[in-house]
This record gives sequence, C-alpha cells and structure tokens, in this order.
Amino acid sequence: MTTFYTNKMIQIIKDEYPDSDNDILSKKLGISEPALKTKASRLGIKKSEEYMDKIYKNMQKHRKIQQANSYKVYEMSNIERNIIIGSLIGDGTLSIYGRSKNASYRESTGPSQREYRQWKVRMLKNLDFKIKRDGSIYSPSHPIYTDLYNLFYPNGKKILPKEGLNLLNHPIGLACLYMDDGSLVINNYKYNKNITLFPQIALYSQSFTKEENLLLKKHIQNTFNIKFKLSKRKDGSNYILKINKINEVYSFINIVKPYVEQIPCMGYKIDVDKKLTETKKRYSKKYKYRNIKLANKIAKDISYSSYEEDKIIELHRKGYNYTEIASCLNRPYYGLYDKVKRMKEEGKI
Repeated sequence: MTTFYTNKMIQIIKDEYPDSDNDILSKKLGISEPALKTKASRLGIKKSEEYMDKIYKNMQKHRKIQQANSYKVYEMSNIERNIIIGSLIGDGTLSIYGRSKNASYRESTGPSQREYRQWKVRMLKNLDFKIKRDGSIYSPSHPIYTDLYNLFYPNGKKILPKEGLNLLNHPIGLACLYMDDGSLVINNYKYNKNITLFPQIALYSQSFTKEENLLLKKHIQNTFNIKFKLSKRKDGSNYILKINKINEVYSFINIVKPYVEQIPCMGYKIDVDKKLTETKKRYSKKYKYRNIKLANKIAKDISYSSYEEDKIIELHRKGYNYTEIASCLNRPYYGLYDKVKRMKEEGKI
C-alpha cells in the first residue's frame, strides 16, 4: 500500500528526522517505521552525527548494564574476605589479564604446599576458587576483585593501604598471612659455656616499605594484641617483622593455631616445643662442650596489669562474655580471648 505524504509531512521529516527516534517520529506522522526510513532515504536525509553519537553512547551504557547483570552475585563472608586479604598481603596477587575488564586472584606455589592451597580452595568454594595441576589457585574475574585491585594496586604495584589492612580483622586472616610469609625460628644467645635456645616468629614482609611494615605492625597490635618488632634485613625493603618475647610467641601461636592445625603440612609452623627439642639435639652434637638450655616457656606477662586481671576474673564470674569484657577493658577481642585462655591454663579462672 502506497503512503501519501503531504508537503507538511515531508517538511516534518526534513526538520526532525536527523535528530529524532524513528519510533517516536513515525507515530507522530501516523506511518510505519519502515515507511519513514524509506521516505527519508529517498529524500536523501540522514541521521545527524550528534544523534548517532548519542545512540552509540546509549548502546555502550546498555551493554555495560547487561554485562554487570551477567556477573554471578557473590556474597563474600568475613571469613572468606580475611583469607583473601591475609593471602594477598602474603603470596597472593590480583591481576587484570588480557581483554578482561575485571581482576582475578592468583596464587602460585610449590608441590610441598599443595595441601595448604587445597584447604584455601575448600574454604573459598562459594567464590568458585579452583586449583590447577601445578598447585596454583585462581578465582574468576569479577568486580569484587577489581575493587580490591584498585585498593592494593593503585599504580599497578602492590602496596599495603590502611583501608585494605582494616579488612584483616579475624585470626584466620592472620593465620593465612603467617602460613604464606611467616616462619617459626629458633634463635640462641651464648653466655660462657651456656647456649640458651628461644623461639621467634618472623613475618617476611620485606616486599613492603618500612612505613608499610610499621602500619602492619600497628594494625596487628591494635586488632589482635600481638606486638611485633621492626627488624632489619638485607634484601627487599630491608625490613621484616619479628616477635622476640617468648610469651608473645606463644600468644601468637594460640591465636593462629585453630586454623593452622587444619592443614597437616603446616604443623611445623606452630609446634614450638618440637622445634626447640630438635634444635637442642642438633646443638648438643655440634657444641659438645656447651650446656644447651631452653628458655623458660612462660615469661612474665606485662601486657595486662594486676587490676585488669582482677577485673577479668570479676566480670567472668558475673557471666560477661568475651566481647563485653574486651569492651569494658578497651582491649581487642582476640587479645582478650587469648588472655582469658592463658589465665584458665594458669588456674586463675
């Protein structure tokens, strides 16, 4: 059927077609869209550059919305987030590969730690983490990792931002950092014919600057009530973190132990007594004319005053829970939890 066009209709097409949506203009003229396009073509009228640019931008916006809606929705729990943050401060990396618009998590390792990576994959199964034959693990590319990437890699190089550290607020995250980059070390001091062995904890954080190490040290103390010391080292940024006091070593071990002991291949990192015994045997053979001693396991606890200990006993007897006691004393929850545990072992509670 032939459409009849009045002079008025033709003038409207000439005036409005370049910058109008076809569906709106066709309804205004009372004709079909194909008829409008055919007539405009015969009249030599095209869409304006401004209109085409607007259409292109709308298409891009719509495509981004569709893409965002196509991502699987992940609800990352605090436990999962802490595993990722602790590992990210340790061996983990975030990268944006190829044409991907979003980052993904990656972590490589040797075969000796495959059991540890398998544990991580099990713990992060709700986030679809996978493990490869070589033992490395990876996540899907997703906006949740892009957010972390922008936080930890603002210029393409990993840093240790305060905002990122604040996400490390559960012992399982500290345990992952320790299993990734920490070590139980047996050191010694010599006096006359005596050699006394004592344990230390080291976090090999030399990939971070001195300022970042100080930030990590402060955060661990404020969050977990564990006091690390800044220690010089020859490689990397020349600084790592160490625990030298025996009571602090055991406090740290008590905090991370529930998670480390889930992975048999990591047991050597928390078995202080075994490592001390093995080292003593080795030293006894090497230094036959020296007296090899072990430092006292329990050092004086100076981190809590006698008033605070009395208050803990009083509040515990009244039925206060750990969160309430920690709040009353203005102490970190996990540090207070460890303190109460040690007081129970000593028979004070």
